[in-house]
Amino acid sequence: MVTASGTKQQTEFESLQGGKLPQSDVERHLTDLRTKLDAEAKERALLRQEAAKYFSEMEPPARADDAKATHAIEGLRGITERLAQQRLVAPRKVIVPPITAWGTYTLKFTPWYWYMGTYSVGTISSVTGNPTISATGVDTLGQLSCSVSTNFDSASAGTASNLMGVYFKPLFSEATVRVTFESEIAFAWYVNSIRNKEALSEAQGLIQLYQYDGAFVQPALRRGAFLGWSEDGLNSLDFDVVNEAGPTWALETPVSSNHWYFVVISLSCTASGSGWPGSLAGASATVTVPAINVEVTAKPVVLEA
Repeated sequence: MVTASGTKQQTEFESLQGGKLPQSDVERHLTDLRTKLDAEAKERALLRQEAAKYFSEMEPPARADDAKATHAIEGLRGITERLAQQRLVAPRKVIVPPITAWGTYTLKFTPWYWYMGTYSVGTISSVTGNPTISATGVDTLGQLSCSVSTNFDSASAGTASNLMGVYFKPLFSEATVRVTFESEIAFAWYVNSIRNKEALSEAQGLIQLYQYDGAFVQPALRRGAFLGWSEDGLNSLDFDVVNEAGPTWALETPVSSNHWYFVVISLSCTASGSGWPGSLAGASATVTVPAINVEVTAKPVVLEA
């Protein structure tokens, strides 16, 4: 395992990393990725808002021939039809040349990750009303945080997201990479609802491995969730607070020296409510990643008799 500490070791580390991309390029690449993820989150939020409007048009229960209820029912059906028409994007097949080397090596990335050629990015998106919202990162700790709390006085909603990561280019033309990281996780959420007003609290933490060839290959080659919840409150109060050491998370996938790869750890929080008396919600989460390990193993050569 190679870590970067000292000039000689840093040079060796960067050689096994596959070289270093210009910092401005890394910033632009991750900002582009963050923009794409934010657009996806905004699209989901707008869809939920559209559905919530139709549901409100049906409260209180209306007569079967009520024009408003009929409009809402048709609108909800239209949303379902749009969701049903979505098509998954098939993963792009990676074509690699014959293997040129054999071996195994491991890169251990430690905070701050900026020093290793990447950084954390925090954004706030999909905001309506005036929630209390934040997205922050502490590069020296390898830490991401996000938080959303709805407004007491009026309807509000928001999504805060953050990500960090590292990149590498394998030395082998055909290989397998195994990415692992340990984590420390803290999160809290609540939903409080009366008078049939919905309260929503959601969060998700993901580790994803992206192939990069001038643009990030979508969907991610591999992904795994290390944190997640989705709580809908209706005429109820529920909450939780957790602070714990997370398990060791791992991803494994084929890779090639033809491509750069980004290991991205992301965190997002979402909350929505109508104000009080009605509904309130909150979501906050912090994840600290002490190290990211990238183990690259060349695919064995099969010799013909």
